[in-house]
Amino acid sequence: RSKFGINSVKMEIEIRDARIEDVPIVAWTVLTALDMSTNDMDRFVKSCSDENTMYSWKNSIIATVDNVPVGCLIAYDGSRYDELRKKTWSSLWEDTDPSIIENTGKEAHEGEFYLDSMAILPEYRKLGIGKSLIEYAFQKGKDSGCLYSSLLVDINKPRLKAYYETIGFKEFGRMKFFGHEYYRLRKQ
Repeated sequence: RSKFGINSVKMEIEIRDARIEDVPIVAWTVLTALDMSTNDMDRFVKSCSDENTMYSWKNSIIATVDNVPVGCLIAYDGSRYDELRKKTWSSLWEDTDPSIIENTGKEAHEGEFYLDSMAILPEYRKLGIGKSLIEYAFQKGKDSGCLYSSLLVDINKPRLKAYYETIGFKEFGRMKFFGHEYYRLRKQ
């Protein structure tokens, strides 16, 4: 917990593991990170309620301000990627041809703690909440025995890449994911 002030108003921020009641902000985070409409909220709430999907509340870290959820980071051990992806796709995109999933690169791998999706409510951005979520996730990954934390950044978002580099992430490759190119970044 920490306190910070905005325009002389004190707020208390807490970074913590998600609880089942946090599912709505977890679902919102996924939709926001994927640039999808919130019209799909019910389907995503159902998937995020399942403990065995990538976007499960069990894989989520929450930022609260004055006990109200304002942001979320979804992260998990890369060794679970294949099982989580299969369950996630069947719950969210059941009508998708399975070969698409099989022919798509892997975002996460054995030995890494993968930072999948993050979003902060607009009115709470630029306050250091994202960095706090990432630092919490990084420590969680280290504590679980992962060698490093990793994430993908769209090659068309150089400012976002630069932001992650200020936190200590370094580029270690590129990959195509669903036909789009990303930087792979990691922090040890």
